[in-house]
Amino acid sequence: MGTQMFLAGSEGLMGHISAMALASGLALEDIQMEHRGSIARRMQCVHCKGITDGVTTDPFTCSHCGLTLFVRDHFSRRLGAFQGVCVDAETPGDIPATEEIRP
Repeated sequence: MGTQMFLAGSEGLMGHISAMALASGLALEDIQMEHRGSIARRMQCVHCKGITDGVTTDPFTCSHCGLTLFVRDHFSRRLGAFQGVCVDAETPGDIPATEEIRP
């Protein structure tokens, strides 16, 4: 007999809890998830490593370092967060219009 976990909720909540479960030794195949509620994402800035919860727009401003970040679809299971990268690194000041994130 083994342990299984079922998570239902926002992406941010499920990502955070599943990351803690994986760190505690629970296998990924023993975790089932079902998205419910808000489409807000938990984002990690790849530059300062800060985590911002409740992100619903792309691009968004990092709450830790102030960089404008592009919302990538890359999800880190270890961190339980999506990754955000500087949107105007190559062309400072060239920031696209803000849009709502779609499911």
